[in-house]
Amino acid sequence: MWLYNYLCVVIVCCTLLSCTGNLQEGVQYALQQAGENRGELSKILKYYQNQPEKLKAARFLIANMPAHRTYVGKEIDSLKQMKKESIQKGRISDEIVAHWKTFNYSSSQVVEDIDVIKADILIENIDLAFEAWEKRSWSKQYSFEDFCEYVLPYRIGDEPLEKWRRIYYERYSPVLDSLYQGNDVVEAARVMANYLKEEGFTNHTDFNLPHLGALFLFENRVGYCRDNCDIATYVMRSLGIPITMDFYEVSPSYNSRHFWSALIDTTGFVVPFNYIEQEIVRQSQNERKRGKVYRYYYGLQQEKYSGLYSDEEVPVFFRRPFMKDVSSEYFPESNIKLESSEAIDSHWGYLCVFTGAELQPIDISEFHGKKIEFANVEPELIYFPTFRKAGKMKAFSYPFLLKKDSIEYFIPDTTRKHCIVLTRKYPIGRNPMFLGTAVGVKIEGANRKDFRDAELLCQVVDTPKINYNILFPTVQKKFRYVRYSAPEEKQIQVGEWYMYGIDTETAIAPEKIWANHPLSDIHKKILSLLTDDDWSSFYMSAVKGEQLIFDLGIPQILSHFILIPRNDDNYIHLGDRYELFYHGGIKGWISLGKQIAEGTELYYEGVPDGALLWLHNHTRGKEERCFYMKDGKQLFI
Repeated sequence: MWLYNYLCVVIVCCTLLSCTGNLQEGVQYALQQAGENRGELSKILKYYQNQPEKLKAARFLIANMPAHRTYVGKEIDSLKQMKKESIQKGRISDEIVAHWKTFNYSSSQVVEDIDVIKADILIENIDLAFEAWEKRSWSKQYSFEDFCEYVLPYRIGDEPLEKWRRIYYERYSPVLDSLYQGNDVVEAARVMANYLKEEGFTNHTDFNLPHLGALFLFENRVGYCRDNCDIATYVMRSLGIPITMDFYEVSPSYNSRHFWSALIDTTGFVVPFNYIEQEIVRQSQNERKRGKVYRYYYGLQQEKYSGLYSDEEVPVFFRRPFMKDVSSEYFPESNIKLESSEAIDSHWGYLCVFTGAELQPIDISEFHGKKIEFANVEPELIYFPTFRKAGKMKAFSYPFLLKKDSIEYFIPDTTRKHCIVLTRKYPIGRNPMFLGTAVGVKIEGANRKDFRDAELLCQVVDTPKINYNILFPTVQKKFRYVRYSAPEEKQIQVGEWYMYGIDTETAIAPEKIWANHPLSDIHKKILSLLTDDDWSSFYMSAVKGEQLIFDLGIPQILSHFILIPRNDDNYIHLGDRYELFYHGGIKGWISLGKQIAEGTELYYEGVPDGALLWLHNHTRGKEERCFYMKDGKQLFI
């Protein structure tokens, strides 16, 4: 019911705003919706009655206000406090994270801006926005509409309704004035972004929360990518630098969505950046694969297609009124024309990516007969053409790899089959870097606690190819103590570490573990991660060159060690149950059989040539992506 009422308001507002160029009808509707709070909005309009530009800005904010809101509740307050405490304490305990895992802020109380906003909040916001804008020489190169969307708004999303411009301006305006006095908006943004990076940011992704708010972020630099984008937005807008936030809802390659700041250049082009990751430059290169890019706005955006917002069969993502497809600014002239082999009983078609669990739409378009087109789609990625039936996405053709000038379909040839070897179920990502932390590690044995009689048992001399590694000692003698030493320039980063004696079938449980320096309480606690049988959790030392000493209790002859460096546990996991599928177009995923992993590789026979494949782990994990075989190797896109 809430969503229905919300979309009704959206549809009315969009209709009114599309029918008038002066926003007057939208303003009148907002005044009606305000009810008892109407007087506050009327005060604003009266205050600016002799200031035409500011009056127009006020009308823009008021006309688009009815669909803006805040979520409130004691649960939200509690989680924000925990985020704040994580800056000093580090990671929040697994128990607390598990307790709050199911909390969804969207079920919290909703407070509509139109019902509670006070005149002084909007008046201060408008006056300070104009003051900062008129101070900057680059403002003359933008339209009034640019100012309204990228500088003027009093909020970003669903954060608390607050006065924030003055405190941000007073803190950061002297900084900008001292660092840059020129006319280039990109250079001004660059020096401010670098300054923000020096102020620090604590990454924390555990809780599902609305936007944290300007005043909270002013004091607490914590959160995930969306939150550091919010910080950049508050700072830049307070200084008259036009900025917004772009995002993709799901990555074509990884199980995540991502947000980044989008600086609007005087050239009309967007300059994407994330201030904690890289420096701002024009024509920057982004290694993340995005597929389609969307942008958040304050103003209600017109429907991409007529009837889109009111069609309940359309996924809610495409009915968001403050979101717009801006992929043309990232992937111009990259369009797709597709045709179904038979008539589709649906008005809408979708372009999907495979998340490892489902086909998730990232673009929508209209069928014209059997034909459909999708505009401005990132090339060199794998897509699934679909329609929606009974709430689920169904393929109407084969998946394909979009090239710059062509489409390469994955059409399985069941008359030509071959044997394949599999080592992963997910793109390699940063695993080579993580596995590389093991290079140079030395394992020593000794019978003296001070290791004056130490003997080298083995050493890692090259980057491991996989996560599961068996090391064999070169010395067959009894030792009571084992020392695991990282190189001087590296921290220890180990997922699992097990030691086996020649007379034991199970791993030796050391009586005591200590280091060559005092361990903090948190590091004493996370030593348990070395043997928790969770290959993705890991112990990471606080210092470089750390040495961990394991007291075995009694001298023993060691047969081997199992070393699992830090990794994502998406290699083949011994003992897990796997199933391989290939995609059969309109038939969907077709199984090629299940098997238990007896080693670090899986062997499958009878795999159709040219097929798109998916390896599913039935035992554990969520991270999975489709791939294809080329020259005997798995290729993830």
